[in-house]
Amino acid sequence: MSLQGESSRQSKFIADGMLGKLARWLRLLGYDVEYCKDLSDEKLVELAKNSCRVLLTKDFELYRRAKFAGVQVLMLRGANLEEDLAQLAAIGLIKIEVDFENTRCPVCNHPLKAISREEFLKITSLSIPSDNDRFWICSHCGKLYWIGKHWKSIKARLLKARRLARHESTKSLEVEFSYY
Repeated sequence: MSLQGESSRQSKFIADGMLGKLARWLRLLGYDVEYCKDLSDEKLVELAKNSCRVLLTKDFELYRRAKFAGVQVLMLRGANLEEDLAQLAAIGLIKIEVDFENTRCPVCNHPLKAISREEFLKITSLSIPSDNDRFWICSHCGKLYWIGKHWKSIKARLLKARRLARHESTKSLEVEFSYY
């Protein structure tokens, strides 16, 4: 069955233990993602059902159990992060763009709060180039974030995922997705 999602930051997910990297990237994009690396399949299905979250997995047995239980579940088929993001975008569950006003902590999933350079420098002794003016702090764990040298590679991976998503959405292949 094909799904046309909301493509808004309202989508909430649960990622199974195989999808830690995807969970961090979805959080960066602003999505609320519970990452459950140590839960049994039964508990994952129960948690997804009770929290009205889309369960993301690459485990066919977990997918089958969740589908049978009436849980919103997506079997990801990508060979890498970009392909997984593209699959989610192609069916309208996510937008592959960073919204700096709504990004989340990749570590703990809580919202990030923008702070000034002065606030940032009061908290840390890190040496940051003077042209950098975007800083955030996690509202829960206190981890600091800024646009650093790694930003170029982040943008390149997101661009690749967007290109793949456009290609994927033009295909006539049906995406198997159970959405109740």
